[in-house]
Amino acid sequence: MSFLAGLFLALLALHLVHSVVANRRPEPVTPARRSRFVLLITQTPLFLLACYFGAQEGVFSRQLVNPLYIGVGLLAGHLIFVLSLLVTHRSWEDARFHFLDLGGVWNFTVENPVVLYRFLTVAVAEELIWRVGAQPMLIQLTGSPAVGIILVAVAFAVVHRHFFQNSPAVSFEFLVFSLLLGGMFYWTGSLILVIVVHAVRDIEIAYLEYAIKVHELGDEEEAVRHIEQQYMPQRTEQQ
Repeated sequence: MSFLAGLFLALLALHLVHSVVANRRPEPVTPARRSRFVLLITQTPLFLLACYFGAQEGVFSRQLVNPLYIGVGLLAGHLIFVLSLLVTHRSWEDARFHFLDLGGVWNFTVENPVVLYRFLTVAVAEELIWRVGAQPMLIQLTGSPAVGIILVAVAFAVVHRHFFQNSPAVSFEFLVFSLLLGGMFYWTGSLILVIVVHAVRDIEIAYLEYAIKVHELGDEEEAVRHIEQQYMPQRTEQQ
């Protein structure tokens, strides 16, 4: 194993341990300071190292803008989220309505570029770190694609605070989603595919939360402010 690969895995382990400890607390301690610490010490170097490894493996080739993978990603992301509603809401009616509500999702995305930018940047960073950086290394170390994909999926799930806050059904759905991302990247080698699937799922979650808030508040602008506050609190505090 090269020095850079060892450094990447060490930083990833630090990020994993720190996140799990912090996420299991009832409330985050000094969230702004924690965010800066994680970004400076672990996530930024992890992202840069993952970019280096990705360039070495050729993931930034012309396939990165392959229209076929982008189209498949859009469709797969939508279908995966609709299926997740069956797991979390246990309602065929909710799943059917959201499956057909493409116009609503499109309008929400176009009219809220801040939310779109947030989820695209998160998807790019996380897929580079976990799928491009961590997954190939763990597959090589374990000698098993299945074990490597599972380990990365579990680690990816537990670094998210909501994994410990949500119901078992919702957390299980997120773990399955992580496994699907790992499998997609392993079988296709397409970074843009997993980025699009990841971003679509996150955007549709935000859209669903927005629709619920519109119903509760009866005010679309107030619902948008609520979503922006939830996903980009630092930006809304500065306004």
